[in-house]
Amino acid sequence: MIQFDHGICNDLESGLSRKWLETNGLGGFSSSTIIGLNTRRYHGLLTAALRPPVGRVVLLSVAELLRALVEGVCELESSKAVKAN
Repeated sequence: MIQFDHGICNDLESGLSRKWLETNGLGGFSSSTIIGLNTRRYHGLLTAALRPPVGRVVLLSVAELLRALVEGVCELESSKAVKAN
């Protein structure tokens, strides 16, 4: 297992420059940055090849994560708005 320290994960530019990819051998995959911020149109948690080897469709882009604490709810998701030209 590859691990990254807090310094990399807490720095936006460092986190965005590192990506992960997991394939299923059938043409589908999951991919994103290590901080969970999708920066490409093909980033997603579930991308299926409906007509292999082409015809890939992102079925699940993100999942918003919440952690229930005694003090309240803590959101564990990331997102960034891009300004349109």
